[in-house]
Amino acid sequence: MPLSGSAAPVWSAATAGDVAVASPITEARLREAHDYWRRKAAGRAMPRRADIDPIEIPQLLPDVMLVDVLPQGRYRYRLIGTENTQAHGINATGRYLDEVLPGSEYKDHVIALYDECVASRRALYSECLFMSLPQRTPERHTKVLFMPLAEDGETVNMVFVMQVFFYIDQMTRERHFIDTRPYQEIAHVLL
Repeated sequence: MPLSGSAAPVWSAATAGDVAVASPITEARLREAHDYWRRKAAGRAMPRRADIDPIEIPQLLPDVMLVDVLPQGRYRYRLIGTENTQAHGINATGRYLDEVLPGSEYKDHVIALYDECVASRRALYSECLFMSLPQRTPERHTKVLFMPLAEDGETVNMVFVMQVFFYIDQMTRERHFIDTRPYQEIAHVLL
């Protein structure tokens, strides 16, 4: 459940004259994935799935997810890296996001992020803090980058996702991502 007053600051990829604005992505693996995605776009709005070659990015694979964009606004996990499988507590490959994401408010939040990425046809960066109960102090921090893919160059049919998790302690990690916790989005950036 989102915390009150949890609106995240919005960053724009725009430039001020000839001065480029620095990327808000602070995690090296996510920056590497975004750079790779941009290279693979090769001047197009976004790359195709066939442009993404796992052999070229083995160091990123544990944190990668490929998510199919389906009719009626549904999303299905096509592939989930080992770190994400561990963090989620289940291997959700082949399952719909709306069937496996915990808590209705968080599920709606995540699906809205996918919807925004797909509708804008742009990469989207988000960070969330998950709070402990009852203290409401941060216990888990996730950083995620959604990058659209389109076979025809126009219609997004898949999302290439990189998600990394940071934990305050081992006990939090062992509870996995299945627990529904209050969360606060602390970054929301359309790139």
